[in-house]
Amino acid sequence: MTTQPRTIVVGGGTMGLAAAWALARRGAPVTVLERFSHVHERGSHSGFTRIIRESYHEGAGYVPLVRRADALWRELEARAGESLLVRTGMFECGPSGDPGYAATLAACREAAVEHELLTAAAARERLPFAVPDGWSGGFTPSAADLRVATCLDALRREAMSFGAEFRYGARVRELALGDRARVLLDGGEVLPADRVVVAAGAYLPELLPGFLPGRLTVLRRVLAWTRPGAAQVDRLAALPVWGVFAPEGFFYGFPHADEGVRGFKLACHVPVHHADGGEVGVDPEAVDRAVHPADLSPLAEFIERYLPAARGDFVHAAVCFYTCTPSWDFVIDHVPGDSRAWIAGGFSGHGFKFAPAIGELLADAIVTGAAPAALLPFARARHLAQG
Repeated sequence: MTTQPRTIVVGGGTMGLAAAWALARRGAPVTVLERFSHVHERGSHSGFTRIIRESYHEGAGYVPLVRRADALWRELEARAGESLLVRTGMFECGPSGDPGYAATLAACREAAVEHELLTAAAARERLPFAVPDGWSGGFTPSAADLRVATCLDALRREAMSFGAEFRYGARVRELALGDRARVLLDGGEVLPADRVVVAAGAYLPELLPGFLPGRLTVLRRVLAWTRPGAAQVDRLAALPVWGVFAPEGFFYGFPHADEGVRGFKLACHVPVHHADGGEVGVDPEAVDRAVHPADLSPLAEFIERYLPAARGDFVHAAVCFYTCTPSWDFVIDHVPGDSRAWIAGGFSGHGFKFAPAIGELLADAIVTGAAPAALLPFARARHLAQG
């Protein structure tokens, strides 16, 4: 009887969990090592909800991957017997000269994404956004609100049903890759592995500093929830997920809901003064996890200017991480010279929605030893060539 190679997945957050799920479904023995707990607040998946959308200003090349991920989430939802996503559609708006908004519309055209264009006046009539004259808006009905904990619970539950093992509180100190990989844990335990997937999120630059030296930056982001006046709650609850390409930055948010926190959630994806990539990174081990008035003031100013219906006290806020490449594109590739060890990182604040599709592709890569065509745009060499 031939024993299948055992894979160790380093990192049990979104992408590591998805890789383990996809490998276990193929019958591959897999062990996940996670330094924290399942669904925690020290990575990139905190904040209860995420958006899945086809109107992809990051590039139309992502749209086929979004569609595959959407199909996989829906299949998982059917097997789990519980709601993983709510199909809300997505509203986006911005001035005609904004490059992000222009890229959104271009992606919709290039990838044949169903969408409706709205004038500023039509957007104001339909939605509570104070869309300035001279702007326009767009609505894509395919977008949805993903429920983070429910999604991750369903992935883990199914992975475990196929034999995946999970070890929490298992911090990896060192990786020795080669003919027979070894994973060294805090405390001195050494685990042998035939294959390795490293999906360590914000902790990837520390764990493998030579993989993409100087090109992975960990950014601190704040998510916040307001408690609007009672007269506005029903209107805000009926909103789609949304994004606004404002001169102050790209802001996004969700309908008023009870998911995790009862309130209206919003955040700033990229502040305008950091859109050129000049933002200073943080150390995830030492980052300030407290939320300060200065973190909330840009969100309050956004609400006052563009969404006054959402005015209210901030009732909750949380810190999460983006692990960014200079282009904000993912990096998914094997370790140079060793196709048995794969790295998945640099998801740059827009990775969660892709999790089952990325997991599926990583499982393909681990099983075959070769990169599926869909991963080639995320090759390490492309990032290194960008200088």
